[in-house]
Amino acid sequence: MLRFIEQIEGFAAIIPFTESVMPHSIFTRPGSLAFALGLAACSSLTSTTSIAPDEAFRLGGGQRGAFTVRGKNVGPVAIVVFTEVAGTRDSLLTVPAGGAVDASFPAQAMAVFKNTSSIVQASVAITVTGDIAALGMRYEKNATR
Repeated sequence: MLRFIEQIEGFAAIIPFTESVMPHSIFTRPGSLAFALGLAACSSLTSTTSIAPDEAFRLGGGQRGAFTVRGKNVGPVAIVVFTEVAGTRDSLLTVPAGGAVDASFPAQAMAVFKNTSSIVQASVAITVTGDIAALGMRYEKNATR
């Protein structure tokens, strides 16, 4: 079944695309197609990410443009933020529990959020803006750097 996204009083909803809704689909409703295309070009995302002990969360690496990460360490342990370009990792900042994150990353760079604890899970709430079209996300186990 195909689906499309419809704006409803400020909220986005995924609506099944069936013959019964075809007359009201993005292809026939004025402005709906433009709205759907606007979502595709959206340049921000928000996430609360948990990071297991001795692991890291990796964000980026394939994007053509720069991106910025802003947010807060909402977990009980510190997180170290690195930038990684072409396999070279540089420490940007250490964010204590409750501390703020505000870092920018150039095209092709990866943001790495490392849990400093080998026992306790970390958690970070972030908003990413900029070129997020090809932004990869994955976890790195046994992150020792």
